[in-house]
Amino acid sequence: MLSTVISIRAVHQNNPMRKLYKNISLLLPIGVLIFASSAQISAQTAKDVARIRGEVATINKNSAKYKKVTKDVDGISLEGASATYYRSGGIVKKVAVKMFGETYNATGEFYYTDSKLVFFVKENRYDTQIGLGKRVKVVSSEERRFYFVDGEIVRLLVKTKELKPGDERYAELKDGISAIVEKLEP
Repeated sequence: MLSTVISIRAVHQNNPMRKLYKNISLLLPIGVLIFASSAQISAQTAKDVARIRGEVATINKNSAKYKKVTKDVDGISLEGASATYYRSGGIVKKVAVKMFGETYNATGEFYYTDSKLVFFVKENRYDTQIGLGKRVKVVSSEERRFYFVDGEIVRLLVKTKELKPGDERYAELKDGISAIVEKLEP
């Protein structure tokens, strides 16, 4: 009887499934922590986005009261750009930009509180180049929303699709918005 118990324990200890269970039991808490922290980050992002939307709504509601100054901005697009700065007490609250290219026009709205909060752009693509003597027709539009917290993008939406930092298009759009923001510094 004793030899039977010993041989069962020996088989149990050398069982490959036991090693698998042991590895799973070690990795499971790590997976739970990663999932929990991911959910926490997602919840925080949702709170940040909701807060930003509220701040943007307030800025838009009060924009008629702000002092407006419009000026041309060089270096944003080949065919020119103009920006209207909305200020309250000398502090920029919003910048509305119109940008023109050979095959597109775009409008952008930048909202500020303590840092850059939301950027929205709707880009229109033309069916031909401007200046070719043909009437220009808009053939596509694309909405992009950048949500910023402390100068960092926390959410980037193109139409309804959320882009993530590892996405090639994300990097391209992030670089593009950074270049525009630099040129708009009030």
